Amino acid sequence: MDEIKQKVMEMLFDYLVESDSSTVSVFAERAILAFREYKNYPSTWDEEAIVADMTKHVSCISDLALYECIQQGAEFQSMHIESGLYRMWNNKGNVFTQHRVVPFVTI
Repeated sequence: MDEIKQKVMEMLFDYLVESDSSTVSVFAERAILAFREYKNYPSTWDEEAIVADMTKHVSCISDLALYECIQQGAEFQSMHIESGLYRMWNNKGNVFTQHRVVPFVTI
C-alpha cells in the first residue's frame, strides 16, 4: 500500500508544485481509503490481491486525491464564487466513471 501512496504523492507533486508533503500525504491517504470503500472488495480477497488491483488504478486514485485537494477550503460545496471566480465541481463519483472503475456488488 505504501508504494501506491508514494506513486499518488509523486503525481500530486507534479501538479501541485507549492504543496508540502504532509498535506499531499493526507490527500493520498484519503483517496486510497475512498477507492477501497468504493470498490467494496470481497472479504475473500487478501491484501496482496487488493493492492494488485489498486495498482492498476493508481491514476484514478491520483485523480481522487487531486479532486480532494482542489476542493480544499470548499468541502461539501457544489459550487463556489469568490472575487469574480466561479467554480462548479463534478460529483466525486464521476472520477470513478471516467476511469471505468466498477465496484464489486454483494447480495
